[in-house]
Amino acid sequence: MDAPALASIIKQRQTWKVMASVDQPIVHSREQLHAGDQGLADAIATAGWAPFHYDRAADGIAEPWRVHVLNQDRCRTLAREFSSLFLDIKPTNKLPAMLSACGALALVTWLPQFSHGVGGGSDTGVEKEKRVQIDEEHVAAASAFVQNLLLLLTAEGLGSYWSSGGQFRSKEMFNHLQIPTDQRLLAAVFVDYTPESDAPERAAGKHRENRADAGRWSRWI
Repeated sequence: MDAPALASIIKQRQTWKVMASVDQPIVHSREQLHAGDQGLADAIATAGWAPFHYDRAADGIAEPWRVHVLNQDRCRTLAREFSSLFLDIKPTNKLPAMLSACGALALVTWLPQFSHGVGGGSDTGVEKEKRVQIDEEHVAAASAFVQNLLLLLTAEGLGSYWSSGGQFRSKEMFNHLQIPTDQRLLAAVFVDYTPESDAPERAAGKHRENRADAGRWSRWI
C-alpha cells in the first residue's frame, strides 16, 4: 500500500457507537457474519505486527497484549445477562445496547510486568521506576496494536468503537468471561458489521471535528 492510500484510511477511520434494543437486537445474515468474522480475524492477526519493546515472556508469548473475542451470539447473551451481573447498572448504561448491535466485541488487554523480569516484586528505588517504565511501554505497544486493528477494520469496511470498557473492566466480568485477572483491559472494541442504513441508532464520535492543526501540537527542534 502506498503512502496516500494509507493516509486515506487513517483519515477515513471514524468512531461509531451503534446501538439496538436488547429485546430487538440487530440480526445479520449468515453471509454478513461469516464475512465480518473473517475480516475481524484477519485484522487481529495483522494488527499483531505492532511494535513492542520488552519481551513479556508470559506463557511463552512475547507480546504484552492479549485479545478476547466475543462473537455475535455471545454478545447478545451477555446483553441479556448484563442486568443480573451488575445489579446497580444505570438505565443510561449503553453497553447492553451496544452488545445488541455489534457483530463482535474484541476485548484487548495488556499484561503488567509485576514480578516478571526487571523490577521483580519490589516497590522501592530504581527497580520500581524501571518496572513502571516497562509497564508504560507495554501499554504503548498494546495501544499500537489497537490502532492497527482500527485501521485494518476500516480497510475491511467494518465499523468500530473503542470503548474504555466500563463494567468490562471489573473483576466480575473478567471472571464471567474467564479472562485471567492479572491482565488489564485497555480497549473494548465493538465491531460493526451493519451497513450504515440498517442501524437503528448510530452516533458518531465526539472529537472527529475537534482536532487542531498539526502545527499547534508538534514542533521541529
